[in-house]
Order: sequence, then structure tokens, then C-alpha cells
Amino acid sequence: MIFPASVMAAGFLCIGSLHGEPGDSLKIQTRGPKRGTWADYATSDSDPNGKGDMLKLLQLTIGGGDMKKAIEEAKRYLNLDSMDPRALERMQLAARKAQERQERQKASEDEGKRRNAEGLWHSAAPLTPGMPPVLYLAGRGILFGADSPLKRPPGSIRYHHAVTHKESGQKLPAMATCFIGADKQIKGVHLTFLEYTAGGGWVKIPDMVIEGKRTKVSKKIWGPTYWGAHLPLWKGGQNCPLADIRAGTAVEGSEGIEDGLSYAMANPQARVIAGGTLGNLGQMILPPQAGDFNFLAQNDTDPKPIEAFEAAMLKQQAQAKHQRSDRRIGARRPPQQYKDWNDWLQGKSR
Repeated sequence: MIFPASVMAAGFLCIGSLHGEPGDSLKIQTRGPKRGTWADYATSDSDPNGKGDMLKLLQLTIGGGDMKKAIEEAKRYLNLDSMDPRALERMQLAARKAQERQERQKASEDEGKRRNAEGLWHSAAPLTPGMPPVLYLAGRGILFGADSPLKRPPGSIRYHHAVTHKESGQKLPAMATCFIGADKQIKGVHLTFLEYTAGGGWVKIPDMVIEGKRTKVSKKIWGPTYWGAHLPLWKGGQNCPLADIRAGTAVEGSEGIEDGLSYAMANPQARVIAGGTLGNLGQMILPPQAGDFNFLAQNDTDPKPIEAFEAAMLKQQAQAKHQRSDRRIGARRPPQQYKDWNDWLQGKSR
């Protein structure tokens, strides 16, 4: 058995994660038409290693990431090597057709969700002074206007007065920022849910206790196709899409919107984008002509984000190699007394 510490619950085989520790974040369906599929609910919806079928599970566990080893293990378990060759060929053909159907269905579903996300962003209003996102960012020290290094709000950020918030079941105001893919198409929308407090003005909604755990619910991403796309925060000295920047242009990349705009406040000529998540920061597709790519890092002490950050840098290095680019992948950090770039901007030391 792959997971000796797993337990059965309501038709699911439950385990903590792919590492096999006790828990219930990773669930494998044992009944119905989706029997054998699994998902790790502690990961991002778009994490390619967060869900899949049994072959994918074997690849990420027993196979150590190697699909060939996963296939060999599946063949051993199913005793396929001793099967009649014609029967095996028929089984393989049926499996390929089933996989093609699933891929077409998923592509259709993903495109529908992408279009819904695009529609959400288009239904939001461009920012003007006094709108909640502008006031929220001002409360974080990020200012727009004639007296600010950032003369106007980014066109990628809009305001939606009422977006369904899953955890609370309410429609809440939100700052909506669009993800743009390498094809210049909107791939998803990053939402920051806001509320007005008499003492603090417009702020992110607070955490909620869900199933006994304190959970951040202020930020969500709509659209399963955002993986690899970027949030265009600041164009710097070139008023063009990222795909059209001049050869050799350096790009600064943050995980969150606030950190990216904080850096732009001090460096308004910089080209700044964001990934929305640490995982996507490593997956964002840069144009081949892009120059050095600098991660706007945080001074984390938790091992998990540190590990995720290092993995993201390795992925960007691999992308540069694949593009045959000589761009360097580096990291910019605020002084150690500040956790992140927004704290640095506000002068909020640890």
C-alpha cells in the first residue's frame, strides 16, 4: 500500500499529503465514476501536482516524479506483462481514447472558467480616486497621483462592488487584478476582498476559523488557466505589454500585489509583475527577450515559504535555459528588520 497511515472516511481514502503522513488534506475517491482520482486540498487549485489520477499519484510517490517508473509499477500491479498482447493493445487503445475525451472535456471546462474570470474583470470598474482599492492601497503606503512616483493606478487593477465570497456566503467588494498570459489573453483574476472599518478605513477582510483552523480568506484566484500568467503591476518606462518589452529589459517579480507596487513606489522606472502565489512566481512565462529576472523576496523564517521560493527560482532558471537566454535569476530583499517590501515602504520593522 502506498499510504499505510491513510484512513477511510465517507468514500475517500484520506492522508496528510503525498509524503504519507497522517491527516486528511489529500483525498482519494474510492467510489463512483471518479473512483481513483485524488486531490490535495492544501495546495492551490491550479497546482499541477495537487490532483490527478492514480498514474499521476504513482508518478509523484513511488516513481519519484518519473512517469516511466509509475507505468512500470502500474504494469506490475495489474500483471500486464503477462497479458495477451492483443488484449493489452485493446486496453491501451481504450485508455488513450478515454484520456483524450477527458482532456477535451477539461479543456472545454477550463476555457469556460477562463471566460467567466475574464467577464468578471471586464464587469469591474477602472480605478478612480476614492474607490475602495485606491484607499486600501493608500492605507498600505501605496499612493497614486501627481505627487506620487506612481502617477496613476495600473490599468490591470479594477474595483468590483460585489463578488461572491465562498467562505462567508456573501457578496463582498473586491480589488480585481487580471492575469495576462504570454498570448496577451486574460487567464484569470486575482481578488482581494475588502471591508470598511471605522478605525482603519478600507482593509482586507479578516481571517476566518474553518474546521477549527484559522484560515486566510481575503485573497482568491478565479480561473484555472492562470498558471504561468502574470499580474502586470507597473510598466515602468515602457508603455507596452510584457511580451513586447525591449530586449534586455530587466523584470522584477513579486508574489503579491502590495509588495510589487511598494517596490515600484521606490523604483518607478522598473518593470514589475506579480505571480499571485509563490508557485506561480516560478511558473510565469517571460518573453525570450527579457533581461534579468529579480524576485522581490520576503525575509521569511518559516521553512515552507523558503523552500517554495527556492523551488520557484530553480524553475525560472530552467525556463531561461530552455529559452536559451543568458538572463540571470536573482533576488532582491528589503533590509532584515522588515518582513517584506510593503513593511519596508511603511517603515514597519519587525
